[in-house]
Amino acid sequence: MLESLVESAFEYAYPLFAVAHTRFRAVQDPGNTQRHPPNTVRHERHLSDHHSRWITAPNNDTLYSNAWLDLSHGPVQVRVATLPAGRYWSVAFMDAFTNHIAMLGQRLDGIGPADVTLVGPGQHDASLPGRVIRAPGNDVWLFGRWLVDGAEDLSYAYAMQRQLEVLAPASTGQALRVAPGAATDARNFLAVVNESLAHNPPPAHESELWRCWEIIGLRPGAVDAWSTVSEDARTAWTINIVAAFERLRIAGASGRTNIHGWVASGPEIGNFGANFALRASVALGGLGALEPVEARYFVKFHDQAMHGLDGRNRYVLRVPPAGIPTDSFWSFSMYAPTADGKRVFVENPIRRYSIGNRTPGLVSNADGSLDISLQHKAPGDPRRLANWLPTPAGPFQISLRAYLPSQALLDGSVEMPTVIFIDGP
Repeated sequence: MLESLVESAFEYAYPLFAVAHTRFRAVQDPGNTQRHPPNTVRHERHLSDHHSRWITAPNNDTLYSNAWLDLSHGPVQVRVATLPAGRYWSVAFMDAFTNHIAMLGQRLDGIGPADVTLVGPGQHDASLPGRVIRAPGNDVWLFGRWLVDGAEDLSYAYAMQRQLEVLAPASTGQALRVAPGAATDARNFLAVVNESLAHNPPPAHESELWRCWEIIGLRPGAVDAWSTVSEDARTAWTINIVAAFERLRIAGASGRTNIHGWVASGPEIGNFGANFALRASVALGGLGALEPVEARYFVKFHDQAMHGLDGRNRYVLRVPPAGIPTDSFWSFSMYAPTADGKRVFVENPIRRYSIGNRTPGLVSNADGSLDISLQHKAPGDPRRLANWLPTPAGPFQISLRAYLPSQALLDGSVEMPTVIFIDGP
């Protein structure tokens, strides 16, 4: 019984741990020279590349902006001034469980301006002006994305970032008393999750789950729960937490859809409800993923023969003549899987980490289809070189992002790209 409780509690609570770990790195970690206090914005000034490790599966299409909002001392106002027409932008607000509680952006707000006030639990100031977002907890992650059309376009994207403003006193925030370590360190995991829960109470309708988990130490605010649970409970955690973590690698199949060989993000991405398996796997492999109506994500793990993708082989990724139907843009990103279940860009000689409908110089076929060369070494044919997306030397995964996807992408009726094996060693 204790073993099954550990498994279900870990699956439920892993997103809290992942968010706390990311927040600690951003605002508290003394080893991070670019850390910033809560309620202040940190703008990424470079597109993500092989050095980017602060988040799993980053994109290479947008600049990011981050703010860790602390609502414990009162409301926080967020403003986005008027932006250029025709440029993708979005500002997501996520709670500590990784659910989206609000969204600003091109889809909903056009070119802006947009102005919202976030209020924490237990605060009921009826005099607040404008649009009010009542957050379920005191910790909110603001995650902004601003379209960049290549390195020469960065200054334009910087100007967009400057239109984002957080109006609140800079806060020392509710600093974590326990620094997050490895997710498989049971004592640390419990301490970090319990502290996060003290600031971000779970929904009342999940109270029955929490009564079951108290016996194994999942208790809001109990940062030293490890020393108060039974020896049997500690043993159950120690024996089972590594296996529970490993299960997250395959849990993503729950609530997702297979569309012509691509694993597609399910309708619950971003607002997970009771699909705790999906929520945990996304926190591990795609923390901060947008809701499907904002961006649809597809991941490819195998070629047409269902063999795992590997950089020792050569492939062609064929995009059909109709392309990828979106109201904004699409791109393929190349990732290497890491030992801890994350996905990262890999260094390559042309510094290309993604390829898409905004990539200059792509050469289409006569019928309008597009062949993208997937291989580790550069193609000898100049035509194929222009369409080359370098792979790692070993296993890899391809992610397709479609921003502001069409209905055909949302319902799965679209013709999808194919990955064709060419040859191997």
